[in-house]
Amino acid sequence: MNSLAEKYGDKVAILGFPCNQFGHQTNENNDEFLNTLKYVRPGNNFEVNPAITLFEKCDVNGAKALPLFKFLKSSMMIPSDALGDTKGNGCDDIDALILPRAGFGGTTVALWTPVTRSDIAWNFEKFLVGPDGEPVKRYSRYYPTADIASDIDALL
Repeated sequence: MNSLAEKYGDKVAILGFPCNQFGHQTNENNDEFLNTLKYVRPGNNFEVNPAITLFEKCDVNGAKALPLFKFLKSSMMIPSDALGDTKGNGCDDIDALILPRAGFGGTTVALWTPVTRSDIAWNFEKFLVGPDGEPVKRYSRYYPTADIASDIDALL
């Protein structure tokens, strides 16, 4: 996302919504989140580009999902990536909702309810919204963020 923010500057608004619904990977408090990015994951003094607006942690799935995500998911039920299994999960990337996690005995647990077909599958799913506020594309967690640039260019 940093590279997109650098490329487009104030021509686009990039919004980030930390969420702890995916494997409890965002356990820190809101005031600790930036330090976690900088020193832990991804670490190496990583800093979010100041042009990116980061919100407080929120739910993106389940009954307590932010209305924004309820709207986005109802507008675009699944990611628009090309079909294919690029990660060897045994299903198309856009169908990979909840996958078994090593260390959990090959099982996994959804951390929200109800679980629905349109749920955001994991961290780093992305939505592209046009200048009119309507969703244009939904990208899976596997879609290379840099490749979104061509879709942004088409909108500009």
